[in-house]
Amino acid sequence: MSNTLSASIRRQIIEFDPGLPDSLSISQFCDQLGISRPSYYKVKKRYIAEGNKALNPHSRAPKSPARTYGEPTKELVLRIRQRMAKAGWDHGPQSIWFEGVDSGEFGEQVPSVATIGRILAESGVTKTNPRKRPRSAWMRFARSYPMEMWQLDGLEYRLFDQDGTKATIYRLLDEGTRFDVGSHCFERPENSEDAISALGAAFEEYGVPQELLTDNGLSFNHARRRNIGSTEIFLTERGCRGITGRIWHLETQGKNERSHQTLIRFLDAHAPKNLDDLSRLLVRFRDHYNYRRRHQSLKVGSTHLTPGQAWEAVEHRGSDGSPIGIEQLQAKADAYRDKQIALKAAASSTDTGGTIMAAQQQAQETLPVQTGKLQDQPSDLVQITRTNPQIYYRGRAFKVPTHLVGEHRLVTTETRFTLFSTLDGEESLYFPLPLHLASSKKLMPLWQVHGARIREPKPAWILKRIDYEKQHYPLELAGQPA
Repeated sequence: MSNTLSASIRRQIIEFDPGLPDSLSISQFCDQLGISRPSYYKVKKRYIAEGNKALNPHSRAPKSPARTYGEPTKELVLRIRQRMAKAGWDHGPQSIWFEGVDSGEFGEQVPSVATIGRILAESGVTKTNPRKRPRSAWMRFARSYPMEMWQLDGLEYRLFDQDGTKATIYRLLDEGTRFDVGSHCFERPENSEDAISALGAAFEEYGVPQELLTDNGLSFNHARRRNIGSTEIFLTERGCRGITGRIWHLETQGKNERSHQTLIRFLDAHAPKNLDDLSRLLVRFRDHYNYRRRHQSLKVGSTHLTPGQAWEAVEHRGSDGSPIGIEQLQAKADAYRDKQIALKAAASSTDTGGTIMAAQQQAQETLPVQTGKLQDQPSDLVQITRTNPQIYYRGRAFKVPTHLVGEHRLVTTETRFTLFSTLDGEESLYFPLPLHLASSKKLMPLWQVHGARIREPKPAWILKRIDYEKQHYPLELAGQPA
């Protein structure tokens, strides 16, 4: 209320002296003027501190007015984003802020993360995702010290050669600091021998952690199959306890799973064509990820650390190297065996309710069944259905518009993949061979295939294809005749 008092009332407050004989009390004086006691004391206090400035209210203008950034700042933000996207790194508002500050490109007037987000939204280069949960809904868990726990996971990656050859990448992350202690690639599918090789290299360089968290893949853990695997034996001999997450609960390995997204984006941007290329890129990625890229979950005060800084800042608490008895592994496997026997016994009960509950529990413990892998078209007749508008080639699936639903005849040569409608014989779909892709994903829309075309395309499909080719194939477009 003190900010709304008139100058005359402020003058009366300043001149009022309650200590004079026959003077009103402060409460009576405030009642007479129709003001509150706090307002009276605020004016008095300000007069003592500022003198006659107290006759006028404080300015309502913000002490730190909002800064308006012009076109140069907007162009700089978009330029940094484009550079990071081309290099294969995360390029959201927070990542752009880190890059601009670390490189010094923002100068003295650094835009906030929110400002960068508004610039990106206004430029139309971001996608909203309403399905994301608010940050308040996140439940984080992490070990307090490095080497207390590592996470290991295998990732299947398709190389950018003509055959789309598969490689397997094993990633080892320190659970508390997100430090990449080992990323290695192999040409074989996920197996225990290669997993042990990746673990041995990391143990040799950094030491042995107390625990290793994996999923329930056969390459890592056999306890739920009621026996002991070679990877588990390798760990126990070195004093590391192998543990697994629950089945169908990938969130347990969420830190490693999320890092796969960053790795795949980086690899896709550089399109490795063989295992040697992939190995060299993994070395580059580890160096940047550990020592250059600040991690958004590693926040200390107002500063975000890189995984390398977090790794080096705290005491390491690894294993003391004492072997773990094989009997502990056997006891764990026996416990799963006994549980399976109990579930089967409950399932054979005549009680309907008990049978249903036992079946549900057994289903939760049953390991995921290996799903069928993508196959090429089995014959020269291709059926595109409305419920599954996709075509397949060399283990990849391509989404196609639903107006192509129907039966088509497939014609392939060394240089082209073409579908012709069986109704009128017209070309329905085409893309050149060998495949030219900017992503290693198994499932992608057809407009992301370089040079693809379809019959009677909608304007939106054409615009998506043009924008995608401008972003990922600028050199090829520049070489085309005008």
